[in-house]
Amino acid sequence: FDPRAETAPVLLLSRSQSSSMQAGTLRSVKEGYCALCYAKAKDKCAKCKRPYCSKTCQEKDWNLGHKGDCGLTDLPALATVPSPPARLLRESVERPVVSDAAWRRLQESSDVGLRQGPPRGLRNLGNTCYLNAVLQGLYHAAPMLESYCREHRVNGGGASSPLSAGARSAPCGCFRCDLGAMMANCFEPRPPAEAGEAVQLCPGDRVMLHSLGKKELNFQEGTIEAPMPPDLDAENARIGVRLNGSVKPVLARPANIAFCGRPAAGPSEVVKWLPKLGEFNFGTQEDAHEALRSLLRLIEDEDLHELGERLKSKCAIGEAAALPEPNADLTASPSRLFGGLLVSQCTCTNRECAASSFSFEAFMDLSLDITEATDSVEDALRLFTAAERLDKKNGWRCETCLQTVRARKQLTILAAPPVLVLQLKRFRFGGLQNKVTRPVSFEAALNLRPFLWKHSLGESGKPLMYELRAIVVHLDKAGFSHFGHYVAFVRRKAPPGAGGASSRWYLLDDGTVTQVAEADVLKQQAYLLLYARATDSAGEAAGISSSAAASASAKRQGDAVLPGLPGRCRGRGGAVCSFYACADGLCTRCYSEENGRPPPPGGGAAAGDPSSAPLAASPADSPSSGAASAQRAGAGNTGGSKTPSSAASAAAVAATAAKATKKVGMNDKCPCGSGLKYKKCHGKPE
Repeated sequence: FDPRAETAPVLLLSRSQSSSMQAGTLRSVKEGYCALCYAKAKDKCAKCKRPYCSKTCQEKDWNLGHKGDCGLTDLPALATVPSPPARLLRESVERPVVSDAAWRRLQESSDVGLRQGPPRGLRNLGNTCYLNAVLQGLYHAAPMLESYCREHRVNGGGASSPLSAGARSAPCGCFRCDLGAMMANCFEPRPPAEAGEAVQLCPGDRVMLHSLGKKELNFQEGTIEAPMPPDLDAENARIGVRLNGSVKPVLARPANIAFCGRPAAGPSEVVKWLPKLGEFNFGTQEDAHEALRSLLRLIEDEDLHELGERLKSKCAIGEAAALPEPNADLTASPSRLFGGLLVSQCTCTNRECAASSFSFEAFMDLSLDITEATDSVEDALRLFTAAERLDKKNGWRCETCLQTVRARKQLTILAAPPVLVLQLKRFRFGGLQNKVTRPVSFEAALNLRPFLWKHSLGESGKPLMYELRAIVVHLDKAGFSHFGHYVAFVRRKAPPGAGGASSRWYLLDDGTVTQVAEADVLKQQAYLLLYARATDSAGEAAGISSSAAASASAKRQGDAVLPGLPGRCRGRGGAVCSFYACADGLCTRCYSEENGRPPPPGGGAAAGDPSSAPLAASPADSPSSGAASAQRAGAGNTGGSKTPSSAASAAAVAATAAKATKKVGMNDKCPCGSGLKYKKCHGKPE
């Protein structure tokens, strides 16, 4: 069964039975739950005794990273990570492109929530569907980028700061100015109607007829024809509507016309920049992911060039102008919106040593592999952050014990970005039909917490929620990847007064706009997924819809917290999540959801469990803040890109906890509190 579903089957226990569950009881193998799907286990790994319900789950778990962790569960886990090098810290930039104070002012003055009302399509100017889909995704997933380009266009750019108080008289003509002009003219040419206010109709708008005497005309769509009557409020005012497929327009009152969307506009302001985006030519079919990276890279290059011009204007006559710092790109707008930080940990498998070395890398998006084991985006992220074993051909030289060992290496996210872009690798090299058409499911809400470094956030038990804002889909024919068509699906806020859900999904096929159901969106073969980060207050500041936030909260929490349950273990509908709880008061499922890893074999809150250690209260919402939090937590590290760390004390604690684990005999009472013997509950003892 799916442990995230609200109707998942659970074990029913009475209050006396639930209160008799002891903290720190045997877990993992002894629990009898599958490590992958949490169903009743019937099999186990021959080496590490990890439980599974079937060979299918065991094979999938092996391919998703268990092969890198098998037999290494007794390695000590470090509670801190060394500080990243200064070149990856935003605080180390003395001359930023955009200061933190200026960026906060822009955030406070910008609406980062969902766009309101029906969207507007973009005309295809000649195989520009990839560009239209990317622009739609950026506009709906990252409203701060549009605000930044608008402010830069108002200020005029040049030698002035992009967010300075003194505005210039005219734009400077850079790509950011043209991008801001395109978004202002093509996406939102007229302000959206307020609550209770009618939308101003213009020629070319897409409308739908309703409440007419001729019932065959009701609910038919068309476009408004010019000219418009001078007074729409007049009793005899009529508007011409050309229905789809008809030649002669139909005259109707304004009260019988419902606004559906604005006419498509061409992104000519951006198309003219194609030669400078990279190896893009007008009229040729290109990759949407490469176009996205090229757009952000061009904005970043212009930010850095403007910073250099600003530094030159400030230097005195005869003095050498200060150059932008090598890591000044961390303070540019693309890095502030899409930039995150990865940490790679390489651990020596020699139990007497168990030293770790860390390396760090910045990212703008995550490219996820699609394999036979990846059925969902969560599976792809798990594979991305799975541990791997460095074999003899690729042995690792430990700097502590000076031996070449088969080390354990794992890549995780240290600092998550405000806007998360996930690329599913659907194109492969070689052959003609080289597109991966395997379905990969995804949800409207994503909890990134299980894939982060276990101490990336201030509170280890707090999920990091993202809301899906837009997806880009590549439509192919017979699996061919060298040609096709790109479309975008975007989420918009429902019109004022509309009943039902608070948001709606739209299909943007160049200039054609169609409202679709969310269930249809979640069935698409997505190529790019654009998520916006939610905030602590139910996602209001980040624009997460109330329905998605409530759905994500319901998946994570039960309907009620039962009295007598150990600690924080949640109940669902009067039942217990599962019948074992570790010392920190969480069952296996809740522990994995909150900490991003299975619980330790000897109980969750043992002295060596790093999850019970107190952490800093400030969340890591950027690479700099996450690194600063890690720097405050760590002590005695070098601050370089690779830092060895000893774990002798943690290894001793883990060994003590392993010895303290009591084996359950066949005739002993089951630790679940049922009152039955262990053999009656789970069969033969391990």
